[in-house]
Amino acid sequence: METVSAASVFRLQLPLDGLRPLGPRAKAAALAVGAVLFWATWPTLATLASPAPPFLVFGLAAAVGFVAALFMAFMRGRTASFVATPFRTVLLVSVGLLVNNVLYLFAMPRIGPAEANVVAYLWPVMLVLIMAWKRRERLGPSRLGSIVLGFVGAVVAIGPSFALGFDLFGVFLAFLSGLTFAIYAAVRSDGREAEDVIGPSMGLLAVLALALHFGFEAPISLSPSQLLAIAAIGIVPLTLSNALWDRATRTGHTALISAIAYATPLAALSLLALLGVGDVSYGVAAGAVLIVIGALGASGICGRIPGSRKP
Repeated sequence: METVSAASVFRLQLPLDGLRPLGPRAKAAALAVGAVLFWATWPTLATLASPAPPFLVFGLAAAVGFVAALFMAFMRGRTASFVATPFRTVLLVSVGLLVNNVLYLFAMPRIGPAEANVVAYLWPVMLVLIMAWKRRERLGPSRLGSIVLGFVGAVVAIGPSFALGFDLFGVFLAFLSGLTFAIYAAVRSDGREAEDVIGPSMGLLAVLALALHFGFEAPISLSPSQLLAIAAIGIVPLTLSNALWDRATRTGHTALISAIAYATPLAALSLLALLGVGDVSYGVAAGAVLIVIGALGASGICGRIPGSRKP
């Protein structure tokens, strides 16, 4: 009787390996959908982990994500490539994700998880502007109008219905969080690595964030529920989602996956409302819809021919 090793059984259960039979576009879409679903848990889990200090939350979450990613690499027999990830790539990913996520964690308690999520998810609109500048492309009136619509959506979302009251600095932090990820995504679009680079970067992320915690934040005792939420952050929206997205950006189907990513704020708001974790007003929901419409129009996805690999 044929024997089956534990490693081969585990390998069959990994989502990335399970995508091999799919075609290129279907694989890109599946990777992007997985990233969106995992990203959508971020505001809910961050709310459950609060009021823990942001650097502590992110440092512990990154440590959990690193251990989980290393374990998966070991079970797949890819430990050597895991530890051989170029340090330049690790540093770029670590700094990009650290700044992006910590800014969001600072913004969330000031303006509310729903509002912070919507403002931060202006990043697809900002990414369009950055990529156009990078490639020296001219944006037509319809795309420029869509970009303006996205920012109008943010204004609607951060209007007088703030869950925690109007806080200009909190809005600024959330906006910077989105801008940081847009810049990071633009730089990573040039990446050509065949293997996962997110997992190896979690180790440096943990070191940097915990060093900042011990240097600038007061020590605090965490409850069991906060620790569980932080562990979930490390595995789901931090490691798995970014690993899926990073893989998706290197498929060449940039327009397709960007269109899918625009659903993230709506998915996140739906989860917040479903679980009753945060207040989701009609203004926030309307703002999120405007941002999605604006981002879709700005990307030009609606006018592209299916199968096109142009970003």
